[in-house]
Amino acid sequence: MKMGMMAVIAFKVLVLLVGKALILSKIAFLIALVIGLKKLTSQMHHVTYEVVAQPHHSHHESHGHDSYSSGWGRSINAMSPDAHNIAYRGQKPSS
Repeated sequence: MKMGMMAVIAFKVLVLLVGKALILSKIAFLIALVIGLKKLTSQMHHVTYEVVAQPHHSHHESHGHDSYSSGWGRSINAMSPDAHNIAYRGQKPSS
């Protein structure tokens, strides 16, 4: 009799959990529906951008700089020859 009573209580707890999950899923569906309808009915102004590539024209004489850095970038030729080795020394596999 005790086992039968425990089975009935367990079944009722299971029914309550399933009911709670069903109610929460209905609430989530309604919230998603409201948000979707709001986005659908709103008049959103969409802005699009077009990127047009233009060639780089230099009006001054180049002094060892590439055409894209305009003198502000670091030139690889100006770096010491072992700068790469110093920067990545910890990443090299030990031999």
